[in-house]
Parts: sequence; structure tokens; C-alpha cells
Amino acid sequence: MRVSRPSHTAAAATCVTVLAVAVTGCSLAEKVTTGLKVKHAFEKLGEQPAASVLVSVDGNRAEAEKFLRAAGADDDSSTRQAARLLSRGELTFAVGSDREETPLKELSRSERLRFATALNFGGRDVLAAKSVEEKLYVRMNLRSLVAQTGGSAADRQRARTIVALAKDLPTSLGSAKDALKGKWVEIDPEAFDDFARAARQIAAEEKRGEKKGEFGRHHRGAAGAGGSEQSDETSKRLSRATAAGRALNGESEREFLEGLEKTLGEHARFRKAGEYGGAEHVTVSMPARRAAPDLSRALEALGARLDPSTVPDKTVSADLQIRRGQLTGLTVDLGQFLSGKQAEKVDLPLRMVFGSGDAVTVQAPDGARELKPQDLMAAVMYGALGTGGI
Repeated sequence: MRVSRPSHTAAAATCVTVLAVAVTGCSLAEKVTTGLKVKHAFEKLGEQPAASVLVSVDGNRAEAEKFLRAAGADDDSSTRQAARLLSRGELTFAVGSDREETPLKELSRSERLRFATALNFGGRDVLAAKSVEEKLYVRMNLRSLVAQTGGSAADRQRARTIVALAKDLPTSLGSAKDALKGKWVEIDPEAFDDFARAARQIAAEEKRGEKKGEFGRHHRGAAGAGGSEQSDETSKRLSRATAAGRALNGESEREFLEGLEKTLGEHARFRKAGEYGGAEHVTVSMPARRAAPDLSRALEALGARLDPSTVPDKTVSADLQIRRGQLTGLTVDLGQFLSGKQAEKVDLPLRMVFGSGDAVTVQAPDGARELKPQDLMAAVMYGALGTGGI
């Protein structure tokens, strides 16, 4: 994924790493050769104007559930549901040049990247987003999202009601109509940030009104009991979603890459692992606890958090697959990152498949209309008040 974007810095860091490795069980020449092969495999991806990676776990629901319980999750229905999604989920990323047909390796570090991502759980994509030339596009298939994530019968009916609302919306709400139909729309994350803050204020006012016995009765009539709690939760989700949207601006990805390059350059070791399955295999290993602080700082650029104190004090490894000189895959067993007796019996490989950017296109979608927060709110109000209720 983002690891796939090569740069001169990454190449230099990898080369320095290999040359600095001490001889342990194989010759220095072999280590240099293996490291250079890995360096060139990453560089090969940069000869194209786009690169992509598909991320999934190679395990069934029972194996995923066993991993989650070993990681501290409760033995309940929510963990079983999370295991089902983990075992079925496929997350795809792609990065590309803002100058079409320009190879990634020819871009300077100051140039902006195009970015695209999509998520599915074994069927159609349920969520997708693109950042192209400083514009952000999103698409959501609500009915598929609810169905694939195991929504209840009531949830599925509510999704059908919301999607059906699209045909009744006036032409002035065309962008909201497109969003409900699962089409691409353009959004301004900052505008939705303002909307999320306003939603929180409205939710707070509703709660105060309910305590006085005033506004709450009207709200429950329109949206059902517990509406203010739902509004509050909705506004929080909007905040998280818009924060994630800002991470698609390309700059966060660059910061992550720089941190990842530093982590690999200072901690990674490489060795040959044979040829099978039509690919050359290379094992990359790192001391997890020592590498964790650098990796944690890299992940912060994407809004993710890693507590280094929770990382086991042991060496972890991953398998790199190289075909025709190009990096095509990476597999790492997530069980390595667990500790305790249960962790010894847990195996859940995380697999990354690298490609030329065909998995998801980084081109701007045709005909996408801008969805403004007020249009979305108007559509919701139209459904709640005008057609008898969402």
C-alpha cells in the first residue's frame, strides 16, 4: 500500500541497512544481494504512475475470533461479529501521480499524490473514497453496508427506507439523491467538520430540552425514543469520518512514509527464504519493542495509535514475495504481536497484495456533484417530516 511508494530516501535507507548488517549465519555478500533485491523490488513499483495494495487476513471466522480473544476481546456476540468482518474484509488502497502517466519515482517529495481506497466484505464495495487534485470524493452503498456487516432485520429495513427516499427528493437536492443511490459525490471535509460541530450543539440542546419536558417529546415523535442519544452518536461519527477525510489529502501519507522509511532503515534485516509459488521469498525481521516508538510516530500521521508498551519484546518477521523483480506481496502473522500463553497457539496471517494501481483507479469520478452538509440535512428532514419517517 503506502509502503509501495518508492523514493530515493527509501532506496538509500534500505541500502544502508543492508550494508550495516552483521554477518549471522550467511555471508555478507548474500545479505547485500538480498537487500538490493528488495530495494529494486520496491523501486519497480515506482516505474508506474500508480500502485495499489489489497489488504486482507488469510483465515476463517473461527481463526479470527481466536485471535481477537487472545488479544483481550470478550467471548460474546460482538467479538464473533467482529471476527466475521475481519475474516471477510478486503481493504484496497492506491496512490498515483497528479501528473498523469508520470512514474511515481519521478515525483518530487513536494508533489501531491492522488489517493483512493475501497472497503468490502466479500460483495460489492460498501465504502470508497478518492482524493484527486485537492478534491475529495466519497461513495457509500448503504444497503450493502448494512447487509454485509450483519445488520438486523430492522436495520436492513431502515436502510431500504433511506435509499428509497432518493426517488422522492426534489431536483434541488440532486447531490443528496446521488449519495443515497450509492453514486460518487464530492465533499468538503472542512464544511462537514462545521456541520458535525453544529450537530453536537443541537444534540446538547435536545438533551437540555428533554430534561425540561419540552423539545424531547417532539423529537421522539419524529425520530423515535432515544433520538437525542442517536443524534449525539451520529455527530461523533461525523467528526471521526471528516477527520479521516482530511487524512486523504496526501500530506499525511507522506509523513507516514517518512516514518516507515526510518523504521525500516534503522531496524529491518533481510534474508533469502527460497523460491516457491512462482515467487522469490525474502524474510524481513525487526525487534518489535525497539521498532515500536518509530512505528508509533509514523502511524500518528494517519490518525492511528500504537502504544509501544503493549508491543511484545521479541523479534517479529514478515514474508516478502517478489515476481519478475517487482514486489507483489507481503504476509505477516498477526499472532506475533500478541503475548501470553494463548498467543502461542494463534496464527492469523495478514496479507498484502501489491499491484500497478488497477485494483482501484485514482482517476476522478465522472459527473460527481458536490454534496453540502445542508443538502444532506435537508434530505434527512424531508424523509423524517415529509414522507413519514426514517
